[in-house]
Amino acid sequence: MSTSFNLILGVLAIVYGLYSFYQRKTAPETIKKLTIMIERNGEKMGHSIHLFGYTIMPIVAGLLLLYAHFNNGP
Repeated sequence: MSTSFNLILGVLAIVYGLYSFYQRKTAPETIKKLTIMIERNGEKMGHSIHLFGYTIMPIVAGLLLLYAHFNNGP
């Protein structure tokens, strides 16, 4: 079984989303983009935008890429 671009990119996207989630829980003050979003949009909306864009979206995209890899094959 050969590895495809979808498999590699899907795994990387999921790992990035999980790492982003870990960073948000352990040290959110060190994330520069999060602090900028909080300054521009307020506390609640800044956290929501960052959570959606940097955690949920990469995980969903990664799962869809993995689905495409295993559903269609190489």
